[in-house]
Amino acid sequence: MTASTIGPLAIGCSFAEPSEAKPAVGERYLAFLCICLLGYALMSKAFAYVGVAPLFIGEVALLLGLLVFARLPGWTRLLQVKPVWPLLALIGWGVLRTLPFISTYGVLALRDATVYAYALFAFVVCLLIQNRPARIALLLRRYGAFTTLFIAVMPVQAILHRFLTEKPDLPWAPTVPVISMKESDVMVHLGGILAFWIVGFAGEVSWARLALMVFIAGLVGLVDRSGMVAYLFCAIVGLSLRPQSRVPWRLLTLLSIGLLLLWLTQFRIDLPGGKGRDISLDQVAANITSVAGDTGSESLDSTKEWRMDWWNEIIRYTIHGPYRWTGKGFGINLADDDGFRLDQDGTLRSPHSVHMTFLARAGLPGLALWILTQLTWMAGIVGGYISARHTRDLRWQGVFLFLGCYWAAFLINASFDVFLEGPMGGIWFWCLFGVGLGAMWVFDHCPEALGANWQEGMA
Repeated sequence: MTASTIGPLAIGCSFAEPSEAKPAVGERYLAFLCICLLGYALMSKAFAYVGVAPLFIGEVALLLGLLVFARLPGWTRLLQVKPVWPLLALIGWGVLRTLPFISTYGVLALRDATVYAYALFAFVVCLLIQNRPARIALLLRRYGAFTTLFIAVMPVQAILHRFLTEKPDLPWAPTVPVISMKESDVMVHLGGILAFWIVGFAGEVSWARLALMVFIAGLVGLVDRSGMVAYLFCAIVGLSLRPQSRVPWRLLTLLSIGLLLLWLTQFRIDLPGGKGRDISLDQVAANITSVAGDTGSESLDSTKEWRMDWWNEIIRYTIHGPYRWTGKGFGINLADDDGFRLDQDGTLRSPHSVHMTFLARAGLPGLALWILTQLTWMAGIVGGYISARHTRDLRWQGVFLFLGCYWAAFLINASFDVFLEGPMGGIWFWCLFGVGLGAMWVFDHCPEALGANWQEGMA
């Protein structure tokens, strides 16, 4: 479809006059949002605590986003993107399962509700792209800069996080260290970066950058299985759909060399604070084996058994019990109420699976709407990729493949960890979801907005 055939929908395309009265407001907000995403990716929990309770940086970003959203024209365009409909239903059902518990649990109910409330970021991002479709290219260029910075900074961050015995805390949050990192989150972003490289959006990827990626994955990924699986998924899908790319083959070469060196030298080093795990060939084998079965390792098998016991309990009182249609609502501490508390301060509130979170808190309707939302989004991404292949448009193929792999990495990790329930994973995920919504709309209405030279100036 071309600009001449879409009539009024041409408004907002990169080759038409922008439909925003003050487009600079949207540009400034996108810049601020990108800075926030960078902070979450590099500093994790330390960045999440910027602000004053209960108004932290994530809530500020959401409130500012809603203000920008209110000033944008063309809200009805959102409804032209099919995944928006089940997402609206999911948010609506979540609100119904939150409001009755605010009087009892107060801010805690709102805190638990962020697992669906952060989806408002998706609407903001999508509408910003719909109003000026050239922003899809802008966001991709900024992500290209992010990949360079992430790969450069994360090795130092990982070493300090792992081997620095005493870490200073934030002055306003005594229990939150300044140097903060969650291994699974890092591996998800590495998976997204790898997909970005494989589709060719970063140009020629040097051996040095790939070696840094392997170093990070070795230091971080051995501690967390779900993140490693998410990363490997991106590698396998990228290799399957873009076998002509040099990136996965070079990566495979480096990984093979690394494993061979571990075998020849029998290298082993304990990881301080690494959940009883180490850097060794045996640890690599144990992590792979633990995905499908028991390993004999207490540190690996015990956490797996603990998750399965909790999930079975949730299934018992929802699918087979009194909370089938309603769930327990947003606000109650599920770890305490279900009998799976691990800590004294009650920081663990949700099961290690976003799917189980929706089932436990919103019942079967919540889980069904959550799954329908994700399946509809995935169908849009896959449909866009197939259409782009038919027209041999490598640019749009790359966009949909990158977004699809990144989205899958988030969901794989969120299936085994408390990830989307917090701002570090949740805000990133729903912003990515919103970029996907915007990409679907731009591809259908004005694909020329992703110009042939959109990568100019990318690092």
